[in-house]
Amino acid sequence: MSIILDPLLPEWAVIVAVAFAILFAGLGVWRSWKSGFFRAIALAGLIALLANPLIQLAEKMPLQDIAMILIDKSASQSLDERDNASTEIADKLETAIGALGGVETRIITYQGEEETRTIEALKSALADTPRARLGGVFLITDGQSSDAAQASQPMALEAPIHILTTGLEQERDRKITLTNAPRYGIVGHSVRVSFRIDDLGPDETPTNETGSAIVTLRVDGDEVLRQPVPFATEAGFDAPLNRPGSTIIELEVAPRDGELTARNNIAVLPITAIRDRLRVLLISGEPHPGERVWRNLLKSDPAVDLVHFTILRPIEKNDGTPVSELALIQFPQDELFIDKLTEFDLLIFDRYTYRAVLDSFHFDNIARYVEQGGAVLIAAGPEYNGARSLASRRNLSFILPALPVGPAIERAFRPEITDLGKRHPVTDDLPEEGFWGRWLRIMPVTQLKGQTLITGPQDTPLLILDRVGEGRVGLLLSDHVWLWARGFDGGGPHAELLRRVAHWLMKEPELEEEALSLFGDGDALLIRQRSLNQTAPTIMLTLPNGEQREFALNETSPGLYEARLENAPRGLYRARSDDLFAVGEVGLSAAPEFEDVVSNREKLAPLQKNSGGGIFSPRHGGAITLPSIRKVGGGASSGPNWAGIRTRNAARIDRVRNTPLAPPYAWLALIAGALLLGWLIEGGRFKRRRPISL
Repeated sequence: MSIILDPLLPEWAVIVAVAFAILFAGLGVWRSWKSGFFRAIALAGLIALLANPLIQLAEKMPLQDIAMILIDKSASQSLDERDNASTEIADKLETAIGALGGVETRIITYQGEEETRTIEALKSALADTPRARLGGVFLITDGQSSDAAQASQPMALEAPIHILTTGLEQERDRKITLTNAPRYGIVGHSVRVSFRIDDLGPDETPTNETGSAIVTLRVDGDEVLRQPVPFATEAGFDAPLNRPGSTIIELEVAPRDGELTARNNIAVLPITAIRDRLRVLLISGEPHPGERVWRNLLKSDPAVDLVHFTILRPIEKNDGTPVSELALIQFPQDELFIDKLTEFDLLIFDRYTYRAVLDSFHFDNIARYVEQGGAVLIAAGPEYNGARSLASRRNLSFILPALPVGPAIERAFRPEITDLGKRHPVTDDLPEEGFWGRWLRIMPVTQLKGQTLITGPQDTPLLILDRVGEGRVGLLLSDHVWLWARGFDGGGPHAELLRRVAHWLMKEPELEEEALSLFGDGDALLIRQRSLNQTAPTIMLTLPNGEQREFALNETSPGLYEARLENAPRGLYRARSDDLFAVGEVGLSAAPEFEDVVSNREKLAPLQKNSGGGIFSPRHGGAITLPSIRKVGGGASSGPNWAGIRTRNAARIDRVRNTPLAPPYAWLALIAGALLLGWLIEGGRFKRRRPISL
């Protein structure tokens, strides 16, 4: 019950009336306190009449207290029958709480495929629950939560949080952890990879077992090392990065008997090797209009260090010309082609004519450089035919994919991509193929090996790429690419074509013609392989749980084969197709959910401590033993073998009634009576009459 005011006049008028009433009451009391007192009562009655006081009565309905049961349904709860134990614990809790009477039970579940976020789920559940009715929270979980750091933050709850863990006392797990895992490195340099192996029991305490476990090291799917590594000791190795692109390091520790899962026994580290700088040596010979095309293209790339020389005359020529007028510096042929040739990623001969500057030993070294992993590109013109051609250097000709068969063909033609070229990443999807401008010259050759990607008139090879030993060779059989650069007859994609050719020669991973990749696409796994073969490849896929499945890929475009695994389980996948190997993931490959899987009572303990709740381990072998459930008023909310639910005495207001404190005529009667008494007192009607003496 409460008293409220419902004024008959505006609020400002009532305030003015109160002010005048106080003034007049004070004057009346000052003049005559006896009569002034009753006039003050009359004024108070008038103010009460104007203020219209009401008695407010609320009809309340008692409400039940709420006990919330929060069940962890994350992926780690599927281990060791924890999910079945969670269901049984929740059922027994619901029965025990229902037996108390006057308590409503709310059961809420939360998921977590890649990570468990218990604190986030708890806050979300509390947001939908009236705090005034909450008597207790029961959290059924394995105790592993990626947001456990927030457990120590105050939650302003007046109800206890009880934690019931689903793990067993005898559970054990072995895991491997990368302690130093670089994601990038420089080609030609090694990177340090460090790891450790741990055998853990409940609450992530070490098992104190001495000894070691066998660790297998695989690089790009091939096993390179297998040896024992001691427990709880950091070990490491230097991973060499010999080629650009991704190098996949796998470390797998042998499982122990009875461990919870083997998913955290493997660690995968893709290391992307990049070149610090791409070093290109450009040697120009015969002057021609397209000489600057190569220079402009290479100089425009900030990742390229270009060294450019032009050789126009033999060094033994003696015609009396002063040496100071021949060149700014002497051509350092020995330094470039013997001492420092291996420091270059690509060697380009642009219309080079033999002028005795380089001897047979230099050409021998160039051939050896290619066989050991180097790259050479020859952009040929009319000089490719004849005694001074590079093809006539016996020390070099055996690495060339084609030899000249006659003088240049001088006729207009449009370059065309071959069927093989449409499958090759260097020439696949080059823009505006149907609108390319014409070239005016091509060198006829006899192709000995290699892959012809572009042809000229009558299927004459125009662009040939070949692998020689560990290296690569490219042959562009025309010097008229500059016509595209000048926009002749509509031009063409000269910059993109030359860039792709150069980068393929330097083994850039995105231009490999045989490549396998895996990547997640929502809830699906997409398997993609690029191949020059006409037949669809078959791959062997290893799922996150270790199961192996064979997949046949379907061709979606020339040279590109794909398969799609719908509703793929989250985790790391590995695929192999002949010599190709790839890894990929759906979701997170190293999901926190399976990084630590043993039950842990400590991570969420601040929730229980700050709220006055308890922490219990109800699983004992195959049986579930719950603490007794009680109602509590104040004081402790838990004990060693019991958990309390606070009685909140919450109620719901169903109806509110307002009744006048007094009817209007009662206030008028009070006013009239008080005024009459004041008038009588002031008139002396209540004075005692003195007797008259005779």
